[in-house]
Amino acid sequence: MKRTFLSLLVILAAIAANAQESGNPGWLWEISGNGLTQKSYLFGTCHGDGHSFTREEVFGITGLENAFNNVETVLFEMEMDPNKLDSAEIKAARESNDKLKKWIKNPGPNYMMPEGVYYKPLFDSIAHFNEVDKFLAKKDMEYWKKTPGYWFSVLKIVIFTATRMAKTVEAVLFEETVKRGYKTGGLEGTNDISGSLDSLFKKNAFLDKLSMKEQADTLYGTIKVMLNGEMMRFLGEFTKAYLSNDTCKMHSHIEAMDSMVQVSDEEKSDTLLLRNRNMAWLPAIKKNMAAQPTMIAVGCRHLLSNDGLIAILRREGYTVEPVK
Repeated sequence: MKRTFLSLLVILAAIAANAQESGNPGWLWEISGNGLTQKSYLFGTCHGDGHSFTREEVFGITGLENAFNNVETVLFEMEMDPNKLDSAEIKAARESNDKLKKWIKNPGPNYMMPEGVYYKPLFDSIAHFNEVDKFLAKKDMEYWKKTPGYWFSVLKIVIFTATRMAKTVEAVLFEETVKRGYKTGGLEGTNDISGSLDSLFKKNAFLDKLSMKEQADTLYGTIKVMLNGEMMRFLGEFTKAYLSNDTCKMHSHIEAMDSMVQVSDEEKSDTLLLRNRNMAWLPAIKKNMAAQPTMIAVGCRHLLSNDGLIAILRREGYTVEPVK
């Protein structure tokens, strides 16, 4: 049975399901009207796919170089300049990281295998069990003491962390803002980001409702795509779609990948988190645009859908149009 192996796929699939614009609007949008004396821009970034972006790749996106020449401030999801983070934000980030480490080391009784339940009978074939056994034994010789759901969660965290080690689009943009002496800012604090990450991991709680057999199926599916390179091929195709500035290509690719995953109700709640974050950002976005030409550089999933920033800004009276 096919199971979810990456929440990233689910998050990105929301873009395909809720796209508002026809054609290929791309990731750069011009904001005007509603009393603005100068144009601002909304730019959808890409982070967490494991690709290290270069300046040539990012600024090769249609219209971005010209738009960047005409702004004075760049707003990111969170402050990119570590020198601007206050002690409370740094402390919150460290506490969140420590909490995660403690959970991995000691997840609690809910993630310990029930007495009399063993790994081998949970799998559809001895071959499937051997793949899982070989993979997990390299990480922990006594892996079998913890449930398949626990190991699925750990692998998900490993994947998430590994993809974030690459150079994101935001990192490229931040380097350019420093070179040009632009102002930078964050739409939410480090503590908010930590909360978002916590919610990402908490969504794995849907596994607690599954039988041990279903958890084992989920774990096997995850390990399989990690071993055969299927996940990396998907991420590579996603990167190509993003850099081509072709939203239709991205949508088609994600739809094709939907057959590989099964979406839990908890993961569908991403849309609520998305809307709440977008609405929380609105006051800072409006304030900065009124003061100076601004580029709002946030993850591309925050742009589209009825709860996306494009629709929200339009409802606020702004004219928001794609830059061709």
